[in-house]
Amino acid sequence: MKRNTGSLLLPTCAAAVLAAMPASTAYAHTAYMLPNVFVANLEQQITVQSSFAEDFFRPEVAVDSDDWHVVLPDGSRGEFENVAQHRQIVILESPIEAEGTYRFTSGVRHGRKSTQALVNGEWETVRGDEIPAEATETRTSQTETVSDVYVSKKAPTRAPVDVRIGRLLVQPLTHPSDVYLDSEFELAVLFDGQPMAGHAVSIDRSGSEYDEEKFHEEITTGEDGRLSLSFDQPGIYVLMTRHRADAPDGAESDIRSYTTSLTFEVQR
Repeated sequence: MKRNTGSLLLPTCAAAVLAAMPASTAYAHTAYMLPNVFVANLEQQITVQSSFAEDFFRPEVAVDSDDWHVVLPDGSRGEFENVAQHRQIVILESPIEAEGTYRFTSGVRHGRKSTQALVNGEWETVRGDEIPAEATETRTSQTETVSDVYVSKKAPTRAPVDVRIGRLLVQPLTHPSDVYLDSEFELAVLFDGQPMAGHAVSIDRSGSEYDEEKFHEEITTGEDGRLSLSFDQPGIYVLMTRHRADAPDGAESDIRSYTTSLTFEVQR
């Protein structure tokens, strides 16, 4: 289904249909990872930026993580050589000496905590310490985010793609370094290893603010938790999904709001 210039083509095999997501969900700040190149040949070093943004890729608030790391071409864990934290952006540097795919990730990062109150059957975020008088129940919430991007030096390798990071997974079935205009990008969305059927996903493209109509798509997964996407414009895209669930045992909050993002390049 081709809608307009820059839109996704959403094949029915993935049951991808437009989803009515609340504006607060669709346009909330999202953390991203952005490398200086997606496909390397002779490069020995990669620089990655990370930030929270609404318009990609215009950094607004630096991402603060205790779990920055690199998944190496063989699937083992490596560390960034340099991490420079600024107010609006983080700059990370990593050597890429071996051939294959590198996965640059924020890792699992825990963010702000808040209190929510049940008022007239709906959960509302409490501003400050004052619980509404009409609240019948309260609970605590905390954010958990993961941001990923893949860079391949010469031939791609699969091992880094299959490493699981966090509970809410955006699992590329097609290798992220092999996304082209004339082919489909197959993905799955999983939570605790289980497919997320009918789950909302948003996709944005860098630079589309200069188009006649800014690119922003909101779609849902099929019954098998999968998406099958194709594109009619090359460029750098960000895919993001969110899910709220009970926090695991021993957590510092009652529930967690999970967000996972994947930055990828569509090549000609």
